[in-house]
Amino acid sequence: MPRVATVQIEPSHMDPQAGLERIRRFTVDAAAQGAEVVVFPELLVPGYPRYVPDPFPHSPEGERLWEDAMVYHRAYVENAQVIPGPFTTTIGEIARASGVTIVIGVAEADPNVRGRMWNTAVVVGADGRYLGKHRKLVAVMHERLLFDRGGPEDILVFPTEHGTIGTCICFENHQPLFRRALGRLGEEIHCALWTGPSPRDMVARGEANEQHRALGIAHALDTGTFVVISSQVTQREPEAGRYGPQWSHSGGSYIIDPFGRTLASVPDWEEGIAVADLDLELITTGRLIWNHLGDDMRDDLFTGALGELPRPADPASLPPSAPGAALLPAPAALPSAVAPLQQVTDGR
Repeated sequence: MPRVATVQIEPSHMDPQAGLERIRRFTVDAAAQGAEVVVFPELLVPGYPRYVPDPFPHSPEGERLWEDAMVYHRAYVENAQVIPGPFTTTIGEIARASGVTIVIGVAEADPNVRGRMWNTAVVVGADGRYLGKHRKLVAVMHERLLFDRGGPEDILVFPTEHGTIGTCICFENHQPLFRRALGRLGEEIHCALWTGPSPRDMVARGEANEQHRALGIAHALDTGTFVVISSQVTQREPEAGRYGPQWSHSGGSYIIDPFGRTLASVPDWEEGIAVADLDLELITTGRLIWNHLGDDMRDDLFTGALGELPRPADPASLPPSAPGAALLPAPAALPSAVAPLQQVTDGR
């Protein structure tokens, strides 16, 4: 029965070395509580990017904002990490020293193309080995200014000694076909890496913007898996400074079982660790009632509307950067899926 931990933590903005030291400390604390898998938030290094104001007004204020945006962007690119590389080597040392598997979000840099980045989740085993990465499939809102999209090779899971891990970054948890694909691959522990930004006027009213728990419960019930949600957090009134966040981040970190029950959580607006034991046999019990990914799934009814659904990939066809199991799309599926939409468009 694996014991997992979710970490709610504020990034060390634009300071990867300080971030790694905090990652080390939280990992040691989680391991001291018996955790075997430790999950960290989205883009913990070098931090979740600011919301860049756009368009910039044609005024002295607009020119100042543009200069600030350029300085911030250069710093962000410089502090993104090549994956695998020195960052994963250090994470491997942290994992091996504490004997835990680590799942963590990072801004990944292209080693060959200046300024090209991805929003990436990295998995490192308890023995320190780099197990692979998942690049976020769709950048959301202002993230499009910074990050490229992932591809079909990023639909994968990671078999570990503690269970089969899937990673899902932020608003990917709003994509039911992607989440279902992880279940079809045998995901047992769904690691949802989040941040929880809220406008300051919303915070002043005592409200939070995050919907992490609701989406986690939905995934648990949809696929019969455990869900570990890890989110960034800040103070209610963060001091932005040169590189810090301009929005508040409320947190929202939970561990949820296959029946949608919350096993553990970290309070909002606090850094901390929540730990729970995962009885993987509950997945089997749940599928006796409703076989989420077996005959109850009825994929056969939807192939005409969606095209052929993704199928397990031949491991020999995967690139070296994607050692986990993955799905391959069906090339012939697109026309059958698009044709009805084209008819609707033409008939408006």
